[in-house]
Amino acid sequence: MTPEPGHAVLAVYDVTIAYKHRLPDFLDNVYGVDPSEVHIHIRTVQLHHIPTSEDEITEWMIERFRQKDQLLSDFFVKGHFPDEGMEGDLSTPKCLANFLTVVGLTVICLYLTLFSSVWFKVYVLASCAYLSFVTYYSILPPQLIGSPEGDVKAKKAV
Repeated sequence: MTPEPGHAVLAVYDVTIAYKHRLPDFLDNVYGVDPSEVHIHIRTVQLHHIPTSEDEITEWMIERFRQKDQLLSDFFVKGHFPDEGMEGDLSTPKCLANFLTVVGLTVICLYLTLFSSVWFKVYVLASCAYLSFVTYYSILPPQLIGSPEGDVKAKKAV
């Protein structure tokens, strides 16, 4: 199975979400009560691994749901997904550097907005040009500090 011309779908992402202590209900969502701990497991399935006939895809989907049920059963026994990164893996210096970068850029933009009408116009023009360029050419800007692949341990299974 290959993607049609003009389509950028190269994989399917199988996402499983588990809540550690209790599943939030409707009223929790209404009142903005966040769950205390949420775990997300993501599997990447390449398109060439997905069957194309209706019978094969039915069996494939049933097997995916069996695996998902087993994954959730193991989660509730062990308290985590397999090969899961923990909060302790987050780097405080990297988080602090990202925070200070965002605060610094915000202060600069706020200064330009409040105290300099000419510079603010230059800023808005440059921002619009940059965003138009990266949107048109589908460019993803690099992360300032750290790498999402290196900071998160996610198991990629077929």
